[in-house]
Amino acid sequence: MAGILGVGTNLPIKEMVGAIVDAERAPKTAQLNRLEKETVTRQQSLISLKGAVTNFKSAVDDLNKSSLFEARTATSSNTSLLRVTTATTTQAGSYDVQIRQLASGSKVALQSVQGGNAATFNSGTMTISTGSASLNVNIDSTNNTLAGIRDAINEAGKSSGISATILTDASGSRLILNSTKMGDGNDVKVTVNEDGVTTGANTLESQEFTAVKASDPEGSFVSPDSASGAGGVITAAKSALLTIDGLQMARDSNTVTDAIEGVTLNLAGTQSSTDLADGKNITVTVGVDKSGVKANVKKFVDAYNALVTKTAELTAVVPVTGDGKPVTAALVGDSTIRNLVGGLRNEMVAMGDGAIKALANLGITTNFVPSGSGGSAVNGTLSIDDTKLTAALDANFDEVADYLTGDQGLLGRLSKVAGSYTKSGGVFQQREEGLAGTLKNVDEQRKALDLRIEKLQTRLVTQYTALDSLVANLTRTSESLATQLANLPGFVKKD
Repeated sequence: MAGILGVGTNLPIKEMVGAIVDAERAPKTAQLNRLEKETVTRQQSLISLKGAVTNFKSAVDDLNKSSLFEARTATSSNTSLLRVTTATTTQAGSYDVQIRQLASGSKVALQSVQGGNAATFNSGTMTISTGSASLNVNIDSTNNTLAGIRDAINEAGKSSGISATILTDASGSRLILNSTKMGDGNDVKVTVNEDGVTTGANTLESQEFTAVKASDPEGSFVSPDSASGAGGVITAAKSALLTIDGLQMARDSNTVTDAIEGVTLNLAGTQSSTDLADGKNITVTVGVDKSGVKANVKKFVDAYNALVTKTAELTAVVPVTGDGKPVTAALVGDSTIRNLVGGLRNEMVAMGDGAIKALANLGITTNFVPSGSGGSAVNGTLSIDDTKLTAALDANFDEVADYLTGDQGLLGRLSKVAGSYTKSGGVFQQREEGLAGTLKNVDEQRKALDLRIEKLQTRLVTQYTALDSLVANLTRTSESLATQLANLPGFVKKD
């Protein structure tokens, strides 16, 4: 309020105008504050609801895969000797397995030499073969020591599974060659070809080794000799020998993937000769993964219950003792929640066509809670009867996936309902835009109110200023007349 006001009559113009303006502003301001607060609270509640529906849809979509309900399990009656895994395509069944021999790679010791790691050799080419595969190692003046040959072998053989180490015994130091290539006929063989370029203390030919040459007349491989320093076989390359349902088979690996379709056998040990003689078997059982299906069904129930709990929280009505009004949540009576919950429940009570027609066939039922009238009221959450679910899986396992998965399955239909709310242009976006429009309208009304109050204030100041001037003029006129009358002849002033 500009200027000096009430100077003529000392009227409290500022206070009078302020009181009138405040009285004019207060009801509308309170109305706008209330509307803004309610809108913001509703907006935040809808964001919370949208998050819950989005999480529910994500969980349903993750579970809406028939492959999750087609998993198979494979078990072994003796996991210390045989471990098994399986694929989803495997047919259920039981197999009797015997493990007679594990597959192994070849490991040999070459002729020992004196001088330790620094012992030198003539130059040339060392060829190391395992079965039909071989590699060449060039030996020259840069690597013609025992340690140098070891390093050259390791560098050349790192991609083919051939490695070398040095072992020192009573006879001297020698190369130990190891091959990861398993199976009969894949024993390590070493041949050499000296080129005469570099001369060492030992001939390269002393390192030549053939397992067949080291075998005795009965065919058993000869072991290395620490007294003479002769080379020999430490471990012979062998194939795994096993029988499945009485059928004999050999494999060049302890991981057998091509015996039982869809089943991987990991051989970890052999049965004792006594068990083999007694005909004892390791039983491999392939079956449907009922525990996995149960876990997936529980995930669905948990996701639904989380959504129902959130809707109950956003629509709660809490009684207040005495005559006070109950405390209500932001979305009490909101059509969005009502339609959402109704749409989901309609899909959940819809009957299917197969042996599994409803959630009740899976032991899934709606929870009830005691009501104030002495009866029971629907809680809305779900619970699982594990005994009934197990019985349903035992009797109609294949029907479970048909009922739950696919576009027309329960999970697909629930995802569609939830998606109509969360998608771009869906219900939540429309509601959010509507609430944003309400807040924008509140801002516009505040601006309009400020403009109206400003005009009212200006008008009142003008009016009261004019009144102040008028009263001041009238006062001065009255005082002037009184003075003139007092000065008239014959005027007698009475005390």
